[in-house]
Amino acid sequence: MLKERIEILKSTKVISEETAGYVCSVIDELQKEFAEKVSEMEMFTTHLAMATQRTLDHEEVETLDDVIWEDVLTSQVFDKASEMCEEIAAKAPCEFSDGEKRFLIMHLCNLNQ
Repeated sequence: MLKERIEILKSTKVISEETAGYVCSVIDELQKEFAEKVSEMEMFTTHLAMATQRTLDHEEVETLDDVIWEDVLTSQVFDKASEMCEEIAAKAPCEFSDGEKRFLIMHLCNLNQ
């Protein structure tokens, strides 16, 4: 299901082959651990695909609202989510901005709750 969504984004030229391959590899890594969190995985992987493509296309990202970011920072799973973000970002075909990382961490917190 997740990879099919990425394939649709690729086939409609919303994301590149490079982005699709990267996101599918992340899906492979996370799918077992978060198999029961279908909607959270859909949101995370779709955001990861779009964040990767925006970064490769040198597009700006909107900033995460400060109130939401404060909630993320105080989450009990923030450290784990932040560590996961760094591991995922290290394998990316681009270097994510701090703004993109904040959104990714927010989604990873949702996955880990």
